Amino acid sequence: MGKLTICVYGAASEKIAPVFITETENLGEEIARRHHSIIYGGGAEGVMGACARGAAKAQGEVIGVVPFFMDEFEEINHKCTEIIRTKTMGERKEIMEKRADAFIIAPGGIGTLDEFFQILTLVELGQKQAPIILYNVDNYYDELLSYVRSCIEKGFIRKRVENLVHICSTPTEVLSAIESYFSNPS
Repeated sequence: MGKLTICVYGAASEKIAPVFITETENLGEEIARRHHSIIYGGGAEGVMGACARGAAKAQGEVIGVVPFFMDEFEEINHKCTEIIRTKTMGERKEIMEKRADAFIIAPGGIGTLDEFFQILTLVELGQKQAPIILYNVDNYYDELLSYVRSCIEKGFIRKRVENLVHICSTPTEVLSAIESYFSNPS
């Protein structure tokens, strides 16, 4: 297994508890320490910015993918190794999906949930093969996981979807799950 490009989805908001910022910065550091790259939404704040800062602190490669119109909504991280500008959110997601070998869903809001369910759908339908990790900092995703299990029980979601998502709560667990996926392909 060589160097991987890992897509990290997460919140751009700074109005969240410090634990989410700290733990996601630690995640970015761990990704870079293991010599992998990050591709993400290019924000300078929130969980997104924290992950990028962590990777940069450990001299990691950070690729930001940012639609031009996002300049009006959030601060862009101009310290990325590479910044790719797009016209639409759809183009942004497509670039990240194509370039990423693995996906980490850090705590986030509707944009993050949109990205999570899109990549989960693509993997479930066989359009993309990649590990998907829910980074469950401070049990952030427990209620979402409960909802998904309820949908499975009611027949709205296929049971096999449970096996497509790894739930991890530390940077070490996250990277171990990703590296294990590539070391032991099934």
